[in-house]
Parts: sequence; C-alpha cells; structure tokens
Amino acid sequence: MANQQYKTIVRRVNEEAFSADGDLAVIDEFVAVDLVDHTAPPHLQHGNQSLKELAQIWRRAFPDLKVTVHEIIAEGDLVVISWSGGGTHLGDLMGIPPTGKSGFMSGITFNRMEDGRIVERWGNNDQAGLFMQLGLMPAPAAA
Repeated sequence: MANQQYKTIVRRVNEEAFSADGDLAVIDEFVAVDLVDHTAPPHLQHGNQSLKELAQIWRRAFPDLKVTVHEIIAEGDLVVISWSGGGTHLGDLMGIPPTGKSGFMSGITFNRMEDGRIVERWGNNDQAGLFMQLGLMPAPAAA
C-alpha cells in the first residue's frame, strides 16, 4: 500500500475516532483486531476494541472534543503524526470528575501499518499540561 494511503488511514483514525462528532467505526475498518498500543493505559493496550474504548473515554469526558492531525510523515510501514486536541471537561475522565474547564493537549504518535491497518502504536502527549489547564495539578513554579 502506498504511503499516501497509509497517511489517509492514520489521519482518519485519529481525527474521526477521537473527535466527538467523528465515527468510531473507522477503528473497526482500519485498526487491527490484535493492535498493540504502547501509548494507552495498561488495561487498554491490546486490541482495536481497547482503542475504541479509549476514544469513548475521551469523548465522554470532553463532549465537544476536536482532534486535528497537523503533520504526517510516512516511511515504509511507519506513519508518524503530530496532533492536537481539546474541549470542555464535562464528564468523568478515568475517575477524575468534571471540572467544567476547557483544556488542550498536543502529542506525537507513531503508527506501524500492515496490510492497510494500524497494528502497533507508540506516542507521547502533554497530558500534564492538560491537567494544569483543568486545575488538576499545579503549574511549575517560575524560575
């Protein structure tokens, strides 16, 4: 499969599955049943249904969540994206009660592809920055 097709798949999965107005069916279509997700919480690291559950957790916590993929680089079977997302924290987020505040975070995700599907993911995001915006942890002291 051409790199451009892989880029399109990865963009769709991230923007559609994780944005509140997107379609979760994109995960069934483009993510391997036996996905290994090194980025997700330990109990959600295996399988496309775990990725779907993770997307639903974020969408319930931020009902107006919007995720945007900014840059995509593809080389062989690897597709790397930089992304950002944000919304208003109006629902439970993995045991954290709603704050009613808006927050935003950005990240980078590496996706390994096989036969037109995402089979493995690694990434990093600024979840600490999001938690500071939501008032869940203090901002670092000025130097």
